[in-house]
Amino acid sequence: MRGVMKRVAMGSLAVSLVGLAGCATNGDIERLEAEMARVNSTAEQAAADAASAKSDAAAARSAAESAAQSALEATEKLDRMFKKSMYK
Repeated sequence: MRGVMKRVAMGSLAVSLVGLAGCATNGDIERLEAEMARVNSTAEQAAADAASAKSDAAAARSAAESAAQSALEATEKLDRMFKKSMYK
């Protein structure tokens, strides 16, 4: 009888430990899912920021190319004016 009681006690202890481990695992999964949602949100924000930066860089490049073209045209105009004044 004593052996049976010992087995029953050990069995119930094992079942309790497995049950507690299952609950802890569910809590871990929930925390992991929350962390993954936060990481996904951060990644989406980073992607949006990168797209915005890419757009801003394209606009800056366009403005720089326009400024360079205007500077080239001004230089050419000044060269023509200088040459014209030299011929007079």
